[in-house]
This record gives sequence, C-alpha cells and structure tokens, in this order.
Amino acid sequence: MEKIKIITDSVSDIPSQYIDEYDIEVIPLTINFESESYKDKVDITVDEFYKKMDESNKLPTTSQVTPMEFLNTYEKFKDDYDYLIVITLSSKLSGTYQSAITAAQLAEIEDKVIVIDSKGITLGQGLIVLEAAKMAKNGKNKDEIIERLNELIDKLEYIIVVDSLENLKKLGRISATKAFLGEKLKIKPVITMKDGYIVQMDKIRGRKKVIKWIIEKMKSENVNLKDKTIAINYARNEEFGIELVDTIKENFDVSEIVFGEVGCTVAIFAGTGAFAIYYEKE
Repeated sequence: MEKIKIITDSVSDIPSQYIDEYDIEVIPLTINFESESYKDKVDITVDEFYKKMDESNKLPTTSQVTPMEFLNTYEKFKDDYDYLIVITLSSKLSGTYQSAITAAQLAEIEDKVIVIDSKGITLGQGLIVLEAAKMAKNGKNKDEIIERLNELIDKLEYIIVVDSLENLKKLGRISATKAFLGEKLKIKPVITMKDGYIVQMDKIRGRKKVIKWIIEKMKSENVNLKDKTIAINYARNEEFGIELVDTIKENFDVSEIVFGEVGCTVAIFAGTGAFAIYYEKE
C-alpha cells in the first residue's frame, strides 16, 4: 500500500478537527497589515484577524506560500512517504501553486510530489483536500486519488454570498456609488468559481431570500447529495450558517456537512457576514 501525505495551504479553511483526524499538513499564507505580517492561523487567529480588519482603514493583503516554505515541508516528509500530494488554492488567484512546483524541482523529487490546482478557495478547496485525505487513509493509491480529485474539481459548485459591499469597494472591485446603492437596496452579490477565477453568479435583494434562492437553484439542477460530503462556512454570522445547514438537511438527504468559519484570506474580499455552500454536482 502506498503511503501518501496530503499537504495544502491555509486558504482551504479546513476545520481543525479534520486536520487532526486525517493528519493533513497545512502551510500558512502570510497576512499583511501595512507594516505587520502574520502567518495565517499561526501568528493570528481568525478572531484577532477580524478585530484588526475592523479597526483598520486599509484592507490587509496576502502573500503566497514561498518555494522555500514548501521545500522545508517536503524535506520533512519525503523520506517517510511514497508520495506527497499538494493541493493549492486556485493558480489564477495566487502564485502558491507555482511555488509548490518550484520547490519540488529544487528538491529534485518531482517523481514524489504531485501538485494539484484546486481551481478553488476556502472550504471548496477544503472539500477537495478532505476527499484526498480520506482516500489516502482508506488505502487508495495516488492514481486513484488524482483521478477522483480531477473529477471533483470539475463538478464542484461554489456559492459564496457577500453580505456587505464595503470590502469589495475598498478593493476597487466595485465603485463607491454601486456600493452605496447596493447597501441601500440590500443587494447581496452571489459569487462562484469558474476556471479558477472568482466571478459573479447572481445578485439577490434581501438576506432572507438568499437561502430560498440556494435551495431552489439546487433543486432545479436535481442535485443529489446522498452519500456526498458538502461544506458550509460563514464569516462572523454562525447563526445564519446554522440556518443554512438546517435548511439543507430539511430538503436533501446529505451524508455529511463540513461546517466552519471563513478564514482570513477569503474574508478580505468577502467581509463580515458572508457565508457559502460547496457541493458536488452530477
């Protein structure tokens, strides 16, 4: 049986209990608040991050995982495992994917390191990582894992609801006028991932209509969640995340729901109040 180590970056937002259960190695990105820098979820907690973001007039930025950080991780595990499967956030959004490849070349272990572009972020990426970790734990070989991950990446749906337009305005993604009108009209942008890019899926007026819209969309697509693991996460609004979990359970026969909080890197653009659901389409 092949011994396989699963490695990812902190954008995956995998809850700690799953990291421990499946022995997943998570390499942090760096969060930059003007002159101060922190390793995501290592030097700064999610609570501390939100507090600092609320107090700052300027949004923080992130720095990719460096080749040297990946190299150090590979050196740590290369002798004890047959293969290292590295699953990164979308290569269209960060240089982390390329850093992982460069590190394998520097270590001259390209035959042992398989780098996979999740084409996603946050717990969507996390679902892909968890699928790999479960398969590795159950004795599947690297080819079986890679085949399944490629299938899941192609089928994974991302529905991320942005509650406030303030951060998108600060980032220059929308104008101040659009942000003002959107807030007045209670417009909630719904974004998704397409070919590794963040794109707008829809706009919904009023927070209460969002969950209904999600359920109707899933039913119209004949989504079947039986024997499937889905994920739901939230940004400072756990009660709304719980409401979505309960509504999904009322409407679908779902095997497992991974539930957690939106981490630092994604919260920079999504902001407080955001929430999301990730599931595999047929």
